[in-house]
Amino acid sequence: MEVYDICILSAKSDAAVARRLGESLQSYRLPANVSLPDPALDYRRILYDCDETPLDEARRAKLNASRFLALICSPATRDDPVILERLNSFQETHGREEIIAVIAVGEPAESFPESFIEKKTVRHILPDMRVVERVETIEPVAADLRGTTEKRRREVLRYETVRIAASVLGLHPDDLEQRHRSRRRRAAAAALAAVGAVCLAAAGIFLRLGLIARNEGRIAEEQTKLSVSIAQRTIEELPAAFEGDEQALAYIDEAVENARAGLDELGLGELLDEAETGGGA
Repeated sequence: MEVYDICILSAKSDAAVARRLGESLQSYRLPANVSLPDPALDYRRILYDCDETPLDEARRAKLNASRFLALICSPATRDDPVILERLNSFQETHGREEIIAVIAVGEPAESFPESFIEKKTVRHILPDMRVVERVETIEPVAADLRGTTEKRRREVLRYETVRIAASVLGLHPDDLEQRHRSRRRRAAAAALAAVGAVCLAAAGIFLRLGLIARNEGRIAEEQTKLSVSIAQRTIEELPAAFEGDEQALAYIDEAVENARAGLDELGLGELLDEAETGGGA
């Protein structure tokens, strides 16, 4: 019997949400140097159960072979007997801890199955020292995929993908999200550094062409001044934008040095030095 990491269970009306979540999990890549409690753990082996067909033995076996159950919650699932049958079957073999509630539509009170909502009697002391008892509803901590715009739905999907992957892998979600943000910063720094290197090379080439044109009697003073300005701003402002981020500065410094080497090979190194010191035609 094949073992699945997550069975994503939903009503037919929520099948698109289930697929979107599953595809996001399967495409998510863990940050480097993440130490797993168990190297054999994964989060990408997904089983979809969204067609609401009767729960036969084959389907029950696949459901119970899943390590986690992600239940897409909406008003359509709250009292659906087919959904509740699968939910009860999974709880009997795994327990509540391996069930991940994912709210897709509606408010929690109208979307969570009744078994997910705990009612607890709590005593309160009033200002006049009287003690009263009140029944409070405790809803489960759930992943939330709701959003009023497509952009917002994409944002929450990325965030909840990280949290769900962390839960399945036995990691702390905040730690994994922090590593994920660090990876995005490094990628952005590398991209900006590459842009900076291109700007430096372009500025050097424009300088060279401008000087050639001037020496040949074709006036290019304004072009040369603009090229010097591009080089100066790139050299000064790109590192300043990432001041305090040592990883980003390392990428930027490396890109600048690579640009220098490339310009030296073209015989433009002196022009780059002139730009840094504020010189120009």
